[in-house]
Amino acid sequence: MAPLTVGTASARPGKIVTGWFDAVALPTGQMDRFPVIIAQGSTPDPVFWITTGIHGPEHAGLISLHTLITEELVGALRGTLVAIPTLSPAGIRTSQRIPYYLESDPNRLFPMPETSQGGTAKTGDDDEAKPTDLELAYARLFDVIIGSKPAALIDLHNASIGSLPFVFRDPVFYAEKGRTGMTRKQAEALQARTGGLVEAIGFTVINEFALASYVQKNLHRSVSGSVLNKGRIPAVTIELGSPLTLDPGIVEAASAGLRNALRWAGMLGGALEPIIGIPVIDPGYAVRRTNAITAPLAGVVHHLARPGEMVQKGQALAQMRDIFGRAIGKDSGLIRSEHDGFVYGWTHGVVRYQGETIMSMAIRDESELIVPYAE
Repeated sequence: MAPLTVGTASARPGKIVTGWFDAVALPTGQMDRFPVIIAQGSTPDPVFWITTGIHGPEHAGLISLHTLITEELVGALRGTLVAIPTLSPAGIRTSQRIPYYLESDPNRLFPMPETSQGGTAKTGDDDEAKPTDLELAYARLFDVIIGSKPAALIDLHNASIGSLPFVFRDPVFYAEKGRTGMTRKQAEALQARTGGLVEAIGFTVINEFALASYVQKNLHRSVSGSVLNKGRIPAVTIELGSPLTLDPGIVEAASAGLRNALRWAGMLGGALEPIIGIPVIDPGYAVRRTNAITAPLAGVVHHLARPGEMVQKGQALAQMRDIFGRAIGKDSGLIRSEHDGFVYGWTHGVVRYQGETIMSMAIRDESELIVPYAE
């Protein structure tokens, strides 16, 4: 049986090997390449993928991979762990969310899930630009990921300044009767298996945006959304706090959560590790994310609710003031929550124009995580 090969890296039993996956040809004659790490234990299967760095300023995932993948891990590992330390070489060089040779978020460029009408959905007009080299590279990498028949994939990110570490959970699409794609029964089985992975990781869990917003934002073409809904493989995104800065407690928690994921896949022995050093919030009900907490008018935001704080409907989240510190707007400038839930992150900065998001919340979610899908 041929060893699992990703670019120039080929798995070797009991070894950590590294290599490169060609991505984007540069005008200067060089090549932007995805770095590849393959750690194989005593057997080739199961296979598990961890990716990170698709956004340049998000560095905690990189350090978490360095912390996780050690000779000690390999000695205890059953199966093969494949890691991609950055999915955006240009982004990590410049610490930019969008690489300089791209105009859109790279985490919206993985292959599109099939529509309920069959085939692959378009993303715009017929005269739109052809796929970029980076998008084509993601498509080639996607084929390698799915071809390895992995147990699961985890994509590591950072959210906003001071944000909680948490797991995002995507919806699973099913095809309506007579259409192509997953049946509802298949979607239910996939979402149940994904739920087992999420539970094993042990972090706070937040469902993705409501369906219409999720699709409109092209999150079904994120790394986890694409692998889950097109590849039909359990996949989640883990957010690891603030970008650029490094919190050792978050890195330790991430390493423990990733080892727990490997235990869920049958690749490590022992009991699940407790997640310590970070808050883990369970409000007793499912929650989804929203960025709908916005400034009602231009001004300076004074935050009154911090990330990790439980809030109730009607509670003041922030206050708007003018440049002199005077409260402005209705209700003495107070912005009140329209939902029960908790704050999980602040938007960068305190100066806001009307309609700009000031913080992100996880609010009570009574929607389905298994949904019909049609473009």
